[in-house]
Amino acid sequence: MIITLLIPDLIPAPEMRDAALGGLALPALQTLLARADKTAAPAEGGLDGWLCRAFGVDKQQDWPIAPITLLADGGEPGKAYWLRADPVHLRATRDKLMLVDSGAFQLTQIEAETYAQAFNAHFRADGFTLYPLRPDRWYLKLDQHPAINTHPVTAVTGKHLDPYLPQGADGLKWHRLYNEIQMLFFSLPLNDVREARGELTVNSIWLWGGGTPPRIASANSKVLANDPTARAIALAAACPNDTLPVNAAALADNTDDTLVLAEHLRGAAQYGDIIGWREGMQQLETDWFAPLLTLLKSGKVDELRIVVPTTEENLEWRVTRGMLLKFWQRGSIAGLLR
Repeated sequence: MIITLLIPDLIPAPEMRDAALGGLALPALQTLLARADKTAAPAEGGLDGWLCRAFGVDKQQDWPIAPITLLADGGEPGKAYWLRADPVHLRATRDKLMLVDSGAFQLTQIEAETYAQAFNAHFRADGFTLYPLRPDRWYLKLDQHPAINTHPVTAVTGKHLDPYLPQGADGLKWHRLYNEIQMLFFSLPLNDVREARGELTVNSIWLWGGGTPPRIASANSKVLANDPTARAIALAAACPNDTLPVNAAALADNTDDTLVLAEHLRGAAQYGDIIGWREGMQQLETDWFAPLLTLLKSGKVDELRIVVPTTEENLEWRVTRGMLLKFWQRGSIAGLLR
């Protein structure tokens, strides 16, 4: 059995690195990384790109996440071009805007539909239709294919918007569209109600993951993840999938090759929360690295692959039971996580 442990943000950002890794005791991870063979490959667009490549999904203008998750959310993509249009809160910081994604606030389905109704009434003549299939996942159907490239909302969360706005021949048109959406949502009474309740307003949407329904290859690996994109791709590939278990002990009786997506570090990394990131690493050590090391030593796991998709490159550490005997291969966590 091969376990692929996919961990976004295992490599801390340069501005966090020293404080995040200093004095961090992770003996199981340290052993696994020190004894493993490490390889690096060109980046494929972060987590979404890695998942698409793993299931044979070709890149269009974007990695076509929108039609894939639309299908999983009960929609019918047909042959249309779709963009994810996730509700977001834009927060002013000095002279820039920072994006806060829907993980930081709650919406009801009725509220989502209220925003969508206002959007559709305003932009009907432009050939745009907004579908809020879930309170936190909205979809934009277009009459024509846009000449833009976008960035996933996960790549922009906690960051200033300007470097991540749509690019391409139609880029400026879509920048103006963002401004128009912000003005429209700012005027909605619903946002006044939310603000009066002390809740974050929804003052924009984030467009990303555009495309038409792609071909998706079948896969033999089981997928364990809470991430809706990973589950949606697995569903489209007719691949067995389930929610992430509490810890790796749940894999003790497993015999299938399994892809495990552990997002314990994502939120803290996005917002530069060093304490939260360190706590996430300690939880991974206790619940995943240490039990997987035990399973590897016992022979219940034949091979462990730890994969870290970053914007610069995709890193992978591969370790087998026999490689654990290379006791002379050592290194510090700070040195190994590069």
